[in-house]
Amino acid sequence: MESPDFIVPPPHLIPPRHDTGTETAKVPARERSLPVFAPPSPPPAAASAGAAAPARQWRIVLPGGRAVPVTGTVLVGRNPVTFGAWTDAELVAVDDPAASVSKTHAAFEADGGALSVTDAHSTNGVVVVVAEDARERELTPGEPTPLAHGDVVHLGRFSVRVELS
Repeated sequence: MESPDFIVPPPHLIPPRHDTGTETAKVPARERSLPVFAPPSPPPAAASAGAAAPARQWRIVLPGGRAVPVTGTVLVGRNPVTFGAWTDAELVAVDDPAASVSKTHAAFEADGGALSVTDAHSTNGVVVVVAEDARERELTPGEPTPLAHGDVVHLGRFSVRVELS
């Protein structure tokens, strides 16, 4: 290793190694069997029921027809950010030329088969128009309110429709 950049250590600075022999010894094979993964098979009744009826999913439909699936928490606003209990939420920004929608206006939360909406202390509030009888409910900020298929949620002057597909 004669190169101008190579530094040779003084003699006896690095102890000699005696384990650098070139002999190779064959190690006997281990007699171990590896575990085999087999997923459990569903009972016959559950398998046929699952094939017949696909899982139903909540979604919110924005003006213009864009549908957003709600599988956990969805924060809706002009420029939403996660905060508080909603740190893992999906963020959905809406285009509101009237600026009636707050930066983070409302939280839609799917839990099991239910869907709820919570006013995230918005400036212009959240109003739910119940599909069943067309009555309006103004939400109290911070309190979740259950929703049903066909309900319309007004975020300021911006409206979204709730569907169960």
